[in-house]
Amino acid sequence: MELFFTNNISGSVATLEQDEYRHCVKVLRHKVGDAISFIDGKGGLYKGTISATSGNMCTLSITESIQNYAARGYYLHMAVAPTKNLERYEWFLEKAVELGLDELTPIIGDHSERRVFKPERGEKIFLSAAKQSLKARIPLLNTTISFRDFINNSDSFEGIKIIAHCNEGEKVNLVNLLEKRNSEKNPNNRFLILIGPEGDFSPAEVEQATSYGFVPITLGESRLRTETAALVAVSAVYFSF
Repeated sequence: MELFFTNNISGSVATLEQDEYRHCVKVLRHKVGDAISFIDGKGGLYKGTISATSGNMCTLSITESIQNYAARGYYLHMAVAPTKNLERYEWFLEKAVELGLDELTPIIGDHSERRVFKPERGEKIFLSAAKQSLKARIPLLNTTISFRDFINNSDSFEGIKIIAHCNEGEKVNLVNLLEKRNSEKNPNNRFLILIGPEGDFSPAEVEQATSYGFVPITLGESRLRTETAALVAVSAVYFSF
């Protein structure tokens, strides 16, 4: 199933514009009368028929609407430090969406080598990955923020807050934590997971996070790259719920 995207929907009529229009009409050669499927990025999957094309847009007549399409049993917010090699971070973004991601915040820590992440590319990756993996919901991409500011604002998150790190100290295995949560049959399966830069979180950062209620976790004995650790965490939640 080929998916397109638009949030320009009113009643039984929708409109494809710009890149989505060009891909649909100019690249794939769809024409008036063709049936296509599209998403609104908020959980809605639609089927419709192209009723008209004009200029750089085409109008769709909606024939079917499915809300909360393929909804998951959890909400996952990943706060991950951008990697020095940007391609590695973009690889993580794509794979995280394919598995199941609701929200991403790029965070800048004490040991971060990359301190700037432009959202435009990330939003395009989110959209492309959502369509490719047949997701109707596109993750929210937040503004890049410092680790300390992010932690200071984390009290509003209603769910389990987790920080993965390699420093000394007592930690629980993420898989065990998720298995315990699943066995409790708690309907509030909301997770916020922090993954640090290549140099890991500093001891001071770990201390600050734990003081705000973050649970220190381990992802196993192997030393993982930032993007690998982040994807392991996403995968663990995906397979647990």
